[in-house]
Amino acid sequence: MGTLLGIVWALPLTIVGLLFALPVLAWRGHAQFIRGHTAALLVRGPFADAVLSRHPFGAMTAMALGHVIIAEQQGLSSRVLMHELAHVRQAERWGIAFPFAYLASSAWAGIRGRDAYWHNRFEIAARKAEKH
Repeated sequence: MGTLLGIVWALPLTIVGLLFALPVLAWRGHAQFIRGHTAALLVRGPFADAVLSRHPFGAMTAMALGHVIIAEQQGLSSRVLMHELAHVRQAERWGIAFPFAYLASSAWAGIRGRDAYWHNRFEIAARKAEKH
């Protein structure tokens, strides 16, 4: 029941993720359903490679939008997948407020003279999840 509520709560973010996934799939991409403690749709392809390498906050290997993970075609390690699944769980908890809470955490780190990514509480939690 908790998982179903999390999926519904994160649905607005998942819809944004699906909108990002459509061009990835249309341009020789493929999708894979990830099942386990957290369910997600993993989408990869040349378009994802192009978008992730030119992300405005810097190149990345993957990113989660609700229950959708957009990832590079090559090099998706289990560690990175665990990191992104942690963000999926965060989206389940925070719902539509997640992007705002994430940005607020980055802003708070920046105000305190710290790195907006490395000291973001959501990234710290996702890095801890990589080790489990």
